Amino acid sequence: MIVWFASGNTHKKKELSDILSADILSGDALSDNSLHIKTPAEAGLDFDPDETGSSFVENALIKAAALYRLLEEHRPAGYTSGDPLIADDSGLCVDALDGRPGIHSAYYGGKELKAKELQAAERNALLLSELGDNIVRSARFVCAMVLYYGPDRFFIAQETLEGELVKSAEFARGQGGFGYDPILYLPELGRTVAELSDGEKNRLSHRGKAGRVIRRLLCG
Repeated sequence: MIVWFASGNTHKKKELSDILSADILSGDALSDNSLHIKTPAEAGLDFDPDETGSSFVENALIKAAALYRLLEEHRPAGYTSGDPLIADDSGLCVDALDGRPGIHSAYYGGKELKAKELQAAERNALLLSELGDNIVRSARFVCAMVLYYGPDRFFIAQETLEGELVKSAEFARGQGGFGYDPILYLPELGRTVAELSDGEKNRLSHRGKAGRVIRRLLCG
């Protein structure tokens, strides 16, 4: 089964492929175990929709609808009308910053929040500098994921990964993951998200939790 993924982010594609694979979902696998994730770029399509929504769900739906229209218009090799497609929107929400950076997480610190000008470490340092020594460190990753078959048939799952921000950029730890992973600390594990193995992250993460809901829908 081909599942189209409304993203050009290779990190997200790998995570989604792992999350939807049978080896981490014992007892909940597709019968032929042949699910294949495909991106617009792999079909030679230029995909860069304007994410104008005011929530993770709205942005995920915008991406899903945009990819659906693009596939219907160009009908690339391997595409059949009615193929399932997945879109997600995710980010870090910090309580002491009134939920920022939220839906702007990927662009935080960029010019007018529209250009990805900063490297991840620079963005993380900027966020922690803005938070300062605030004693309220609670934060969470949020992922809204959409399984989309068409404008009138789609499913939405939204999940979180709760944690605390480290004290400063000097306390960022871990080489795994991407983005804000090195600065979100999980007290119950004594590690940051970036210190988790791929398997641990996929079991615990916001994207992992939402992806398993989507997988059950695909299997149904």
